[in-house]
Amino acid sequence: MKLFGKKALIMFAGAVLAFTGGCGIQEGSTAPQPKVNGQSEQLNVFSVVQQAADAYLKKPAESMAADEIFEKMILNYDPSYFIVDVRDTAAFAAGHIEGSVNIPYNMTANPNQIANLPKDKKILVICYSGHTASQTAALWNMLGYDAISMVNGMGGWTSDVNLGTPLPQKPFDFPVETTETIAGNYDLPAQDSKQYTEETAALLGRADDYLKAGIPPIMKPSDIQESIKNTSTGFMLVDLRPAKEYAAGHLPGAINIAFESLAELEQLKKLSTENKIVLIDHDGTMSSKAARILNMLGYEAYAMKDGMRVWTSNAEINGIMPISNNKAKNYPVKQLNTKLETETGAASCG
Repeated sequence: MKLFGKKALIMFAGAVLAFTGGCGIQEGSTAPQPKVNGQSEQLNVFSVVQQAADAYLKKPAESMAADEIFEKMILNYDPSYFIVDVRDTAAFAAGHIEGSVNIPYNMTANPNQIANLPKDKKILVICYSGHTASQTAALWNMLGYDAISMVNGMGGWTSDVNLGTPLPQKPFDFPVETTETIAGNYDLPAQDSKQYTEETAALLGRADDYLKAGIPPIMKPSDIQESIKNTSTGFMLVDLRPAKEYAAGHLPGAINIAFESLAELEQLKKLSTENKIVLIDHDGTMSSKAARILNMLGYEAYAMKDGMRVWTSNAEINGIMPISNNKAKNYPVKQLNTKLETETGAASCG
């Protein structure tokens, strides 16, 4: 996913609206922190992120397919939903789901942008492929919003390659194994050098640090397969699927940590801060959420692009139908007849 613009532009129903100023995240959105000698106590940022992440992951994992969103928002408009498109402004202008607003991905931790999100609606987050939308949904849920991503992003909504990442045509059918890999025991990440006295600010600060670092959100399956052949690459593979699916077949060398338990302290101790962590699930949705959480905690983590459905065509191993069963729709898009000035960013979901 290309990132555009330092100034976020919000487009609603064909109009361009700038989310400027605003009140930001309101003071008092979390409980006041105790004061020591008249000053607010500094938070343990790792603990703040870990506890918020663990509470979020314990909730049922949600995502929505393009056909369901088409039915709810186009055929039978449901006002209880609010669509946010996190693609760059140029792609949004070229074609977006009618009624959606635009907050470019690199602005999704900006307090002034987030202050405009509704807390009384379910927020549908849209991107190119579903990966950065899932990351964004994870952050916004940790902040108290009800956000879910659209599987496959605009790549599942339309076959126009300029608007979304095209779906792979078939699985790679790379090797799998059934042997369990035993996890190690590692130290937790070091405490963040930045100091915060308020929990919302700590969450947004860690998210913004990650976005500004420009770390790619995904790892391509072909690159992972190459790393398996060359064990000196320093990748650590973590399968987030249920134990039964992991036992049926997984990437060689992958350990198993269930998605809902990933942020528990004992599970985090199975992860190395010295390795690039590659997270694996069915379609990339859960692994993208987990990648955002781990990066905010101080790890370097990536989601395997498109999940197990592209690694193997064996549906019994996938726990999901292989990618070849997913076809891009040709649902309508709304164009914006406005010339936008944008600046390119560094991240990509291609």
